[in-house]
Amino acid sequence: MIPALVQATRWLQETLGPNATFREGQWEAIAALVEARQRVLVVQRTGWGKSMVYFMATRLLRAQGAGPTILISPLLSLMRNQVASAAQWGVRAGSINSSNQPDHEQVESDLLAGKLDLLLISPERLANEDFQFRVWQHLRDHIGLLVVDEAHCISDWGHDFRPNYRRIMGLLETIPSGTPVIGTTATANDRVVADVAAILGAGIHIQRGPLTRESLKLYTYAEPLDAAERLTLLSHLLQHLPGSGIIYCTTTRDCRLVADWLQSEGIKAKAYFADVEEDGTEGREALEDQLMRNEVKALVASVALGMGFDKSDLHFVIHYQLPGNIIGYYQQIGRAGRGIDQAHIILMHGPGDEEIQQYFIRSAFPRPDDVQDIIAALVTPHSRAELEQRVNIRRTNLENILTHLEVEGIVEKQHGGQYVLAKAHARPDYARWEEITRTRQTELAHMQAYVQERGCLMRYLALALDDPAPPERCGRCKNCTGVQSKYQPQSAAIQRAQTFLRSGDPLKIEPRKRWPARSEQFPKTTDLRVNETGIALCNFYDDGWGVQVRAGRDQNHYADELVEAAATILRAYWNLNGISISGVVPVPSLRRPTLVPDFAGRLARVLNLPYAAVIHHEVQHPPQTTMRNSFQQAVNVHDRFAVPTPLKGKPILLVDDFADSKWTLTALGDLLQRRGSGPVYPFVLAVTNTGD
Repeated sequence: MIPALVQATRWLQETLGPNATFREGQWEAIAALVEARQRVLVVQRTGWGKSMVYFMATRLLRAQGAGPTILISPLLSLMRNQVASAAQWGVRAGSINSSNQPDHEQVESDLLAGKLDLLLISPERLANEDFQFRVWQHLRDHIGLLVVDEAHCISDWGHDFRPNYRRIMGLLETIPSGTPVIGTTATANDRVVADVAAILGAGIHIQRGPLTRESLKLYTYAEPLDAAERLTLLSHLLQHLPGSGIIYCTTTRDCRLVADWLQSEGIKAKAYFADVEEDGTEGREALEDQLMRNEVKALVASVALGMGFDKSDLHFVIHYQLPGNIIGYYQQIGRAGRGIDQAHIILMHGPGDEEIQQYFIRSAFPRPDDVQDIIAALVTPHSRAELEQRVNIRRTNLENILTHLEVEGIVEKQHGGQYVLAKAHARPDYARWEEITRTRQTELAHMQAYVQERGCLMRYLALALDDPAPPERCGRCKNCTGVQSKYQPQSAAIQRAQTFLRSGDPLKIEPRKRWPARSEQFPKTTDLRVNETGIALCNFYDDGWGVQVRAGRDQNHYADELVEAAATILRAYWNLNGISISGVVPVPSLRRPTLVPDFAGRLARVLNLPYAAVIHHEVQHPPQTTMRNSFQQAVNVHDRFAVPTPLKGKPILLVDDFADSKWTLTALGDLLQRRGSGPVYPFVLAVTNTGD
């Protein structure tokens, strides 16, 4: 038999060329898996070749007669990349995920028949009953290798912790002892490494290399820049930077905004985020391919474009907003400069960035009070929909809590979707959650300090990452070279950006078409008079009109400029869609009795339409902002209003200042139509897009 090293070297050179050799540490990791059958944690910089290690190990193990490799991967985009990469290394790979449902049966059949060397799955798939029955029970005793890619996701200390990754702990207990296991990551400090190593098992072999990259030229803008300044700066940078790259934004809204701005400036840029397909535009795979082929100058991306995306000639990574921590930041900038000598890494930031990151920190773990409410409700079995009716908690938070409790074995999900208590007196480790939250606050402070750092920026990153070999001085960053941007935007360019921030099509308010759930309050969910599609001037949190909306709400008075802007977009929308309105009706409020009626009255005058405050707010109810899911929000406004006088069947413009869940607009539209109005067209100054 050919020795494993000789065979592996032959395969390496067949793939990469006759002079290819293993990088320091690569063969050692492969040998630990193939020859010693160990558990290994590899912490190496992006581009080092971690995936080659487990692909090569898979091929060697299969040659020895071992079963297939199971690779647990966190992202669909990463899976696509890994399937293609596996083929390059002579590994037959398939995937079972939410995007390839029609292929599942064939993939399962090929896997169990020995026609696949490697199966990629998400951690969520481990909880899938169908997968457990059809695949896992036949496979678990015959696994050749278990790979946990992006292993930092296991650790709740990590920057990208995913509760479902904890399911791997149970998986490790069910596979035969002696099954080799490898975890890989490029983004883990000492604390995360120790936590992941403890989870992957006693006696684990940890291989850790230097994380710094010689090709990266780091630059930070120390002073905060407002949105118009950042947009103008981006236009300038993309007109002068070579090649193609990625611009990272914190929110989906900003991905769209920045991409639209760059397109308006004649720069080919496209937005990329987790559910981009829902916009009816290109999918993520098509967008990734366009960047790979340099058909776009940049993708303006959320964190959905990160782990595993491999383009060797990516020339730049720009951050439009402040990231939450150094580890996540390093993971993102590691997309650049893998196969080229020089890549530009630029960080800008602005007002409000810290507030966004603080929100992410606060919402990373469920509130203990909410957890206790769910546990109390599960004294008797309930489905998720039933829990929404029993507990005032946002749907996404409910799902997060149930995942945490299920992974920790405190609750179980029964066949049919009912959740039951498995350990009635068990509770999550709240103290650990609190400690992690404090740590993330500290990490955000480190990120803010990095922006102001006057020493070597690469050394700062390396020390924050606990790099075993931090450089004294990289010689390439802004501070090492003394380079300072001399760019000063012209006032006309800033004005163009400010105008852009207030422009664009109105935001549509799609009507709700049924009540949230069958219940005492809503015995027939379809018994609802549905609104017409409405529109909003802006998003409550945006940097255009949103600034004035937020200020007006604080001052309890909306400026005339907002009235004029609202009238302008309404006229244009009505003309475009052939809509005729007969009157303006305000949404009343007992807490702010003058704010919306005053605005709606002035809007009616500008539009030259009758104004009629026909809706009476009969009963004070808790603020809608305190209602955290769709059912609670609908119940909160149901039967709280009245229209004493019958209406005359004419189209109505229903005006409010902002909409979150849209249940107030829904309930009032239903009420107006029951009292005889014609079609109801909602209009709000701003939507928040945070309601369930």
